[in-house]
Amino acid sequence: MKFNSKTLRFKILSGFIMLVLITGGSALFIGYFTIYRGILSQAFETVRSDLKTAEYLYYNRLYQNRMAVGYMATLDYLKDAVKNRKYDFLYNKFRDVKDFLGTDIIIVTDSRGNVIQRMNNKDLRGDNLLEILAIKQAIETGKQISGTGILSYEIIKREGEEIAKRVPIKIIPTPKGRKPHKDFETRALVLNTATPVFDNGKLIAVIYGATIKNNNFEIVDRIQNLFFKKGEKGVEIGTVTIFLEDVRISTNVKDSVGERSLGTLVSEDVYRQVFEKGQTWIDLAFVVDRLYIAGYTPLYDTGGHIVGILYVGVPYSNYSWIKSSTFWFIVLIIFITAFSAFFISIYIIKKIIHPINEVVEASEKLAGGDYNVKLGDFDEYELSRMALAFNNMIGAIAQRDEKIKISAESQIAQSEKLASLGRLASGIAHEINNPLTGILTYSSMLKEELADSEYAADLQVIIDETLRCRKIVRGILDFARESKPEKKLYNINAELEKAIKIIERHVNFRNIKINKNFQENIPQVNVDLNQMKSVFNNLMVNAADAMPGGGELTISTFYSGDGFVTVSFKDTGIGIPEENLNKIFDPFFTTKEPGKGTGLGLSVIYGIIEKHNGTISVRSKVGEGTEFIIKLPAEDSHE
Repeated sequence: MKFNSKTLRFKILSGFIMLVLITGGSALFIGYFTIYRGILSQAFETVRSDLKTAEYLYYNRLYQNRMAVGYMATLDYLKDAVKNRKYDFLYNKFRDVKDFLGTDIIIVTDSRGNVIQRMNNKDLRGDNLLEILAIKQAIETGKQISGTGILSYEIIKREGEEIAKRVPIKIIPTPKGRKPHKDFETRALVLNTATPVFDNGKLIAVIYGATIKNNNFEIVDRIQNLFFKKGEKGVEIGTVTIFLEDVRISTNVKDSVGERSLGTLVSEDVYRQVFEKGQTWIDLAFVVDRLYIAGYTPLYDTGGHIVGILYVGVPYSNYSWIKSSTFWFIVLIIFITAFSAFFISIYIIKKIIHPINEVVEASEKLAGGDYNVKLGDFDEYELSRMALAFNNMIGAIAQRDEKIKISAESQIAQSEKLASLGRLASGIAHEINNPLTGILTYSSMLKEELADSEYAADLQVIIDETLRCRKIVRGILDFARESKPEKKLYNINAELEKAIKIIERHVNFRNIKINKNFQENIPQVNVDLNQMKSVFNNLMVNAADAMPGGGELTISTFYSGDGFVTVSFKDTGIGIPEENLNKIFDPFFTTKEPGKGTGLGLSVIYGIIEKHNGTISVRSKVGEGTEFIIKLPAEDSHE
């Protein structure tokens, strides 16, 4: 099978392949991104859920701190020791319950915030701790205050060297992190609780407990172990971080050498949305040096201020294989589809080309004037319908050509007849007109001389009949005259309005209602206005003659976009018998009573319309009325 670029075979085959490539490419694009984004969206939702659970575990740890400190505030021996200043007793009790409480710091202050005793440094007492927000709020409200807080390094140092050395974290810059604003983070992010102690309704002390989260991996590792599994070669799939403001103080995110990325900073975009605006972030984000599907949520202190950020996330690279697998899977499908489409198209081409060749051959014979050509039946339903339609088209073309031929012959015959009659009528009219002038002149003179005689009445009959003959002669001359129309552009609606205003005053229109149905914004027509006025007047007078007892005359105009403006005159008169419809445009044919018509009016109208390259036709039914339809070339048509 040869495939020339100009052949239908080539075009069908290339069309099939292009269709497969286009649809396949679209499927690749849409499927790839739809599937991948669907999986990615599911990953986002998973991270969102994990972040909420991480929040719960974080605040559950705070709840444990709150319950432990609250329990201590209820102990009677604590109240007794405070009232009686048994400082060593308090210190020993704190040491006994330290592991049970799970707190790094336990401090008892008086009602003014002055330290009574510390768990970590028994010899340092009397300093004021109202700068610790939880203690200040507990004293002011008389209620237990619990939440996230920040302790300054000065307060931390008062707890002793062992506690203080756990707090400082060196700031480490990263390419995607915020720009460092200091070298070390010396403040501590804590889970803290301050519980007031009352004796007989009087505030006598506040017990304060705090757990330092700097370099404390209890919560982050617990969350990681609950949510995430280990990947191959010990690589964590998911990571958790607690930030003090923008600094990682507790994390299991690893750097390039496998160490925890303490001291690295959150990205600027995340910082603005989460820390500054207080909005949760669920999206792609750079974590240290890698892209993660990450979730960030703000941490608030007891005063409602954002002091930190809680993060969970999984490496974006874990989903890259989905991206690659999806792409190559769709490519494979497209390849298989294209390969199949090639062979299918070959088969379809063979089934289509043969019938098409038959159609081409039949069309060539039809173009040569052979109306006897026929297509046979084909196996395929659609092709059989095409063959049937083709055969029906041949019959319709043959019938149309026959009608056109008959119509053309009729028009030629009518034109020749009118032309011959015109020449004959013109000669006769000129020959008759001169004697008529003499008869009219002498009979008028005789009437004046014999005005009182018995012959005066007979002379008036001669004069009336002579005038009628002159009218007939004038009609013959109008019919025979071959004057060329002097055309100009006119609005047909406006000219019809003028003609109607004049004709309405005629006595014959007293009992006739004229309806106007004019289409707006109709194109102008290029006509000889005087000749067209004659056409309109004749048709309206004829309509009035057809309605002696009264009726309705509807005059319509419209433009259908076929290059012709249509004007219709439709009456409700007596109608024209069917046998006379093909004669009414013949010269001297009339159905009026003798003496009331020459039979030339419609012939003259036909000639005028023909000279304007238009057409006139008639529809009529006896007892219902008659409609004359005129078509005139529109302004934008070409004659």
